[in-house]
Amino acid sequence: MVDDTKLLAGVVMSGRTDPATGKPLPRGVSYRGPKQYMTRKMVDGRRVQETFSTAAQARRWLNETTAKAELGQFTDTRPLDKMTIASLVERYRDDCMADRKADRIGHIPAILRDTALSSVRLSKFSAADVRGFRERMTATGYAAATVVKRLNLLASIIQHAISEWDIAIVNHASGRVVKRPEGADKKRNRRLKENRDSSLPGEFERLIEAVSGSPHPDDVWLVRWSIEQGTRRGEASSFAGATLTFSVAP
Repeated sequence: MVDDTKLLAGVVMSGRTDPATGKPLPRGVSYRGPKQYMTRKMVDGRRVQETFSTAAQARRWLNETTAKAELGQFTDTRPLDKMTIASLVERYRDDCMADRKADRIGHIPAILRDTALSSVRLSKFSAADVRGFRERMTATGYAAATVVKRLNLLASIIQHAISEWDIAIVNHASGRVVKRPEGADKKRNRRLKENRDSSLPGEFERLIEAVSGSPHPDDVWLVRWSIEQGTRRGEASSFAGATLTFSVAP
């Protein structure tokens, strides 16, 4: 017993013995079974407890928790152990994206399908998880703009969880933490080109020719009308006769 006490010099012993090693257990650590050592600590009136595979690990956690509690730096991560990135994304989708159909059926499922990210528990969430998500999307061949869109959406979800749901985590998806791919802000040219120096048809003519093969005769009119009005596909297809007002110019 004397030798065992010297091995744990400076540690207050409980007077109980570890059945696995025959050594005395530190105070605050109890043996629960093979490779199960439970330790408990009162912090701000709440009992916090953890279980470890060795008495040394349990004692180390107890000492670190005691020091953090005295400095007011202790954060109980147990609630975060029960939540994953997927649970945050799904809650945000259900609570905050009722009017964002494109994101709900496009980018949100893409984040959830990446199980290497979505299955991460919030207590273990790190910048490496976000970088891995970015690299996997890039390797799959997604455009830089799509990668940035999904990273920014993830960052917005986490920031909302922090500010509105009181989730005590760091927003590792922020652009200040994880770099975004270059070239994502490249502007697209939406103007149809004419072949002024050639007898070949321009892009508009080729577009109308392609649409003319559609089994729906109104498609040609819809394309012409959309180009004239500058509408997107979703805007054009949502129009109904009752929403249009025709007037004759004086």
